Amino acid sequence: MQKKYTRKLSSTERIYLINGEMNPPFANQFFFEGTGSFNIEKWKAAVREASEANPGSRLILRGFLNRCRWVDSGLTPEVVEADGSSWSGVDLNNAPFLQKQLSTTDGRSSEVLLLHGETLRVFFRTHHAIMDGRGTFTWIEDIFRVLNDKKPRGSSSAITEQELARSYQKQGRTPPSHQFISPTGKAAQGVTGICWRRYKTKGPIKNLLPKVAVLLAREAWRHSPGPVRFAIPVDLRFRQEKLRSTGNLTNLIYFDVTENTTYEDLVKNMEEQIANKNDGMLYWADEVVRFIPLAMVRRSLRNEVQIKHDMGLYRNTAILSNMGLIDLRYFSGGGFNATAFCGIPPAVEYLPFFMGLAGYNDTVELVVSMPRALATDGRLEKAMEGIIGGLDSFTG
Repeated sequence: MQKKYTRKLSSTERIYLINGEMNPPFANQFFFEGTGSFNIEKWKAAVREASEANPGSRLILRGFLNRCRWVDSGLTPEVVEADGSSWSGVDLNNAPFLQKQLSTTDGRSSEVLLLHGETLRVFFRTHHAIMDGRGTFTWIEDIFRVLNDKKPRGSSSAITEQELARSYQKQGRTPPSHQFISPTGKAAQGVTGICWRRYKTKGPIKNLLPKVAVLLAREAWRHSPGPVRFAIPVDLRFRQEKLRSTGNLTNLIYFDVTENTTYEDLVKNMEEQIANKNDGMLYWADEVVRFIPLAMVRRSLRNEVQIKHDMGLYRNTAILSNMGLIDLRYFSGGGFNATAFCGIPPAVEYLPFFMGLAGYNDTVELVVSMPRALATDGRLEKAMEGIIGGLDSFTG
C-alpha cells in the first residue's frame, strides 16, 4: 500500500497561512483564455488523475506549532463551472468567482474554474500556503497531459524550501531596515483591501524583468526620493537534479536600484547572485517563526500594514516575478483551445507592489497586484503607462 503523502509546514508557509486570512484568497491564480467548449466530465476525470499523481494539490493542515504538517486529504479538487460572460478579464470587477477563499483545513485547497462566455477561460487556483507558482504549473501541466491522453508525470517530493536551500548554501543573511519607497507614493487613508490589473504589450522583450525594474524605480522617484529595492523570486528546483514538487520551493534574491543603474547592471547582478547561490540564503527568522504561535504572527503582520502605510516605507519597493515564455500548444484539451495566458500575483497589504510577467507568441502580459490604498486616483494606471511606454525606449 502506498504511503500517504505528507510534508512539514515550512516557515514561509506559516506566513502564507496568515496572509490568506488577512487578504484572501492569497492564491496562485493562473488562467488560459481560448475558444471551443468544455467537456466537463473529461475535465473532472483529468483533474482527478492529475491530482492523484500530485497529492500536493489536495492538502489539509494538521498539528500545532513546529509540528504542523500537510497531509494528503484524498479529496479531488473541485472543477467548477461559472458564467464569466460579464467579466472583462482585466481586473476584479464582475468576478465574484475569484473572491472564493480556498481552505487549508478541509482539503479544498485547490480548484479548477471553467468560465463560460464569449471568451472561454480556464482558471487554476491554489492556496499559496500549499504551492508556489512553479508547483501550481506542475499540477496544471499534468492536467493537460491527461486531457490529451498522456500519463501525468506526477510529483512526490516532501522537501521544504529551507531544507533545499541548506543543502547547497550554509551562509545566512540579515534583512535591511524597512526603508524602501513604493512605486506609487503614499497610501491613501481609510482605504483597505487588494486590487489587481492586467496589462499587455507587444513582445517578446529580451531582459524584460531588469528593464521593468529600472522603469519602475523611475516611477517611484516621481513621487519622492528614496531607496529602491526589488525582490525577485527564484525557483530552487534546479538546485536538485530531477526534483519534482508542487510545494513552496521559492526563495528571494534582491537588488537595489539607483539613478545610475542600467538594466545591463541588473542582468549582471542577477547572474552573479545565482552563481554565488544567494538564492539559498535564509534569514534567522526563517527558523524562529516555526515556534511562534500563528496568533502572534497574525497580530504582528496586521500591525505592520498600518505602520508601513503611515511611514510610506516598506520591506521592498516591489516583487517582480517572471514566468518566462509559455508555449500555448501544451495547454489545450478537453474541448478547449488556448490562445492566451495570464497569472495574477498573490498580494498582501504590507507589501506595496507585486508584478507578474509572462509571455506567449508575440504578447507580453504584465499583471500588478497591490494594496488599494496605493492605487487610488489612477496612480497604478499612470505608473504602468510609464513602464509600457518606457519599454519601447530600450535598444537592447
